[in-house]
Amino acid sequence: MSMSEQPAPKGIRWGRVILALSLAMNLLVLGLVGGSALYHSRNGAPPGREILEYGPYTRALSPEDRRALRSALRHDAGAMRSTRREVRQDFERLLQLLRTEPFDVAAAAGLLEAQQARVGEQVELVRRLFLEQISAMEPEERAAFADRLEQVLRHGPPRHAPTRD
Repeated sequence: MSMSEQPAPKGIRWGRVILALSLAMNLLVLGLVGGSALYHSRNGAPPGREILEYGPYTRALSPEDRRALRSALRHDAGAMRSTRREVRQDFERLLQLLRTEPFDVAAAAGLLEAQQARVGEQVELVRRLFLEQISAMEPEERAAFADRLEQVLRHGPPRHAPTRD
């Protein structure tokens, strides 16, 4: 073998392995969020219901505060439906990309970033409405919310289906 000849690389290409793992994790997270949104939108749940059924913050709200937050989310239901529709279309495009040879990693990454941005817009809306809700509380109400939140955090997620208000 002469000096100008390079041996073929052998072994694992760690860059590709890490990229594949990163892509898999992104798909898992987006699948959970998008799947939840699609499931609930197809099964007639009120706008924002899927968001209110998850997380210690919303579980610690009083039933009245959960209803008020849900009502505020309904006000933006059109935008949320549009976002869910776009996320669903993103999944369809991703399915096409996954079945195409050669696999276009850059296109998949761009699609996942766009999908993450769309989901992030919904998360930001809920965050803003939630902060408005707790900032409007009287000090005693906020203290009671803090007590309920502490209980929720201490006991972990519910082992049964969430109750409907």
